[in-house]
Amino acid sequence: MSVQITVEQVERAEARAGEAEEARSVAARRLEASPYSDVAALEHSEAARVAAQQRANAREVRQAYEQQREEERRWASRPQLEQAAAAEIRAAGRDLESATKALMEAATRAQGALVALADAGVSYNEALAGHVQTLAAAGLDFGGGASGGDRNVLGVDRLKVKGREYLPVDPGAVAAWVLRRAAEARLSPYHHLVPRLEWLGKSVEADQPELARSVPEPPAKSFPEPPRLRMPSF
Repeated sequence: MSVQITVEQVERAEARAGEAEEARSVAARRLEASPYSDVAALEHSEAARVAAQQRANAREVRQAYEQQREEERRWASRPQLEQAAAAEIRAAGRDLESATKALMEAATRAQGALVALADAGVSYNEALAGHVQTLAAAGLDFGGGASGGDRNVLGVDRLKVKGREYLPVDPGAVAAWVLRRAAEARLSPYHHLVPRLEWLGKSVEADQPELARSVPEPPAKSFPEPPRLRMPSF
């Protein structure tokens, strides 16, 4: 619950500001009478500081009080405003309920698709590792001929089948790559997710070029050009 400001508090703050201003005026007259007095100068400086502080405080209290009054007036008229906008409120409720349901259903489908994507990536890596072991056990290494497999010193499986090379895939990176493409096409090329996921997309395109070529890009919406800064002419 917000703190309520009373008119008495406003009056006290303004009274303190008036008293501080009077004290500043007294100190100013003393300084005029003794312009070379260090004590009078210090008293005037302190009185001026206190007066400025009290004026600012009174101003803030008054502004907060006026804003509070305005908020109270607004809330007092709220029932009448809501009654006048009853049709619009009902329409907003219907539209947002429908939009929320559609959003939840789409999110559920997308989550299921991402789960399937992650599982497919795991299955791909498992198949790759299995065939690498089989061909390596048969004496066929990756670099020798058209077919073979091995695991390098970094623990990365590499497989070659009739000249076609296969490398492991990072399912999470592929999911991020898909998300980046969807955000770029349907939200905006300048959406904050696009640059943040860019490096993951590059890794997928570098390690899995066939995947990047084979997955069609999502249909892109038309976006207005961002405002361009114009340099002043001299």
